[in-house]
Amino acid sequence: MEDLPEITDRVRLPLEIKVHPYMMDHRFQGKAVLPAVEAMQLLAVSTRTRLPDVRMDAVMDAGFAKFLYLEPGVGPVKAFNEIEINEDGTITSKLITKSRSKKASITRTIEHVSIHLSKHLQKTHLPPLDKVFALEGICLDITAERLYSGLVPFGPAYCNVKGSVTLSGEGAVAYVCAPEKGAADEPLGSPFPLDAAFHVACAWGQRYAGIVGFPVGLEKRYIFNRTSPGESYVGRVIPRKVEPGLLVFDIWIFDQDGTFYEAALGVQMKDVSSGRIRPPSWIMDGARHDRLQPLRNRCEAISVIELKTLKRAAEKALSGPELERFDKMGDKRKKDYLGARLCCKALSRRLSGRDMDTPASSITTISADPALPCCPLTDGRIKFSCSVSHDSRFAIAVASGSRVGVDVEEISERVLKSRRFFMSEAEKMLVRDSSLGEVEASLMVWSIKEAVSKAFGISLVHAWEKVAVKDIGMNTSSILMEGLNYTAFHVKVDGHVFTMVKN
Repeated sequence: MEDLPEITDRVRLPLEIKVHPYMMDHRFQGKAVLPAVEAMQLLAVSTRTRLPDVRMDAVMDAGFAKFLYLEPGVGPVKAFNEIEINEDGTITSKLITKSRSKKASITRTIEHVSIHLSKHLQKTHLPPLDKVFALEGICLDITAERLYSGLVPFGPAYCNVKGSVTLSGEGAVAYVCAPEKGAADEPLGSPFPLDAAFHVACAWGQRYAGIVGFPVGLEKRYIFNRTSPGESYVGRVIPRKVEPGLLVFDIWIFDQDGTFYEAALGVQMKDVSSGRIRPPSWIMDGARHDRLQPLRNRCEAISVIELKTLKRAAEKALSGPELERFDKMGDKRKKDYLGARLCCKALSRRLSGRDMDTPASSITTISADPALPCCPLTDGRIKFSCSVSHDSRFAIAVASGSRVGVDVEEISERVLKSRRFFMSEAEKMLVRDSSLGEVEASLMVWSIKEAVSKAFGISLVHAWEKVAVKDIGMNTSSILMEGLNYTAFHVKVDGHVFTMVKN
C-alpha cells in the first residue's frame, strides 16, 4: 500500500449517496432507511478509491449503529467516509452524516455504519457441509408473499426471497435473488442476496425467539465470489446464539452446485423498536413444541431431515465409501440414501460433543455389515447402535446404547393392499376394532414390524411371522416376540408415523 503514508491519522472523504426510487421500498416503521448492505458497499467503493490496494474480500467488525433515513425526491444525501489506519494495519471506514440543530446552532456528527478492512488475506474455514446443504428438524414453510406481507413489510424492490422460507429450530433456508440492479463489478457483489438472507433470519427470530430483529452488526463477512445481478442463490441461516434481546446467526450464500459466494458470520440482530413491533401470533404457534420429544426421551440422539431441504451439493458431504455406493443408485434412491447419511453424520457430531470441526467427508456411516448404518464418534469409535428410515418427506436416524429400530411411514391407503402378507388374523381383528381407523392402525402394524426387524437384526419377512402386535395405541403399542413383551413408541407428524422399538 504505497499510498498509506498519505493518510496521517484520519481523513474524511465526501460521499454523495444517490437515493434511487427503489430504495424507498426498504422501510422501518413506514420510513425509508438505507440498507446496511448498501452502506457497506458505499464504504467499500469509497475506501477503494483512496486505498486501491485494500482487500475487498473480507469485511470485519461491522456495526450498524444508526438508521440513515431517506427522503424521496430530495436528491443525493451528503455524507462522509471517515477512514482511519489502525496500528494493526486494519482500516476503519465509517459512514457519517452531519446535522445542524435549528435551535442551538449546534452541528452533530452521526455515525451510521462502520466496517473494518485489511490489506492482508483473512482466513476462514468452510462450514460442515452436512449442516449447510440440508436442514434438520420438522419444518414450517412460509411463502415469500406471506413473509413480506406479515413478517418483513418491505416494498417490491427488497422482496428478494423467492418461493418460500423453510424454518426449523435448527435454522432456515430459502432462495435469495439478486435483481437486475447495480453494477456487476461492485466490490462486495450484489447487496440484495445478503439483504434477503437477513429477512430469512428475521423470520426465524420471530418464530423461535419472539423477536423482530434488525441487523445491528456482524463479526466477519467473506466474499468468495461476487453475487451478480439477475442471479439466484441459496441462503442458509444457522442460529448461533439466542439470548434475551439478542440473536446471533451465521449466514452462508451458495449456488445450486454448492459453490460458496459469501458468508456473513456472527450477524447480530436486535429489536430496535423498543418492543413496539411484535411478531404475529401465527408465526409462533407450535414453535416451542418438539413433536419428536417422546422418541427423543428414549434414545441417545435423534436426527430428522426433511428431504426437500437437501440441496444438490449435499453429496459433497459423503465420504469415499459412501460416495462409491451413492454413485450406483438411481435418483430417487440417491435422495433417500443421502438424507439418511446426513442424519447419521448429525448424530456423530452430537454424540461427539457437537463437534463441528471434523469434515463431513471424514465421517463414514457405513458399518462392517454394509446392510447396517452406523453413527461413529468423529474420532472413529463406535459406541452406539444406529437405525435409519425414510419416506416421501422425512429421513430419520436414531442412536441408542442398546439395539434400536426406527421407521417412518406416510399414512396412505396403500397399506391395505398388502395386509395379508404382514398381518395375522388376530391383528386384522385388532385393526378393525381400533379407534385409529383401519388405515392408520394397519400402518402402525407395518411400521412396528419394520422397526423390530432393524432392532433385532432379522429380516422383515421373519418379523412379519415372529412379531405379534397385541395392542395398538396412538403413542405406544404392545408387542410379543418369542414369549417376551416389548413396547413400540409412536409419534404422528402431519400425516406421517414415526415408530421406535428398542432391544
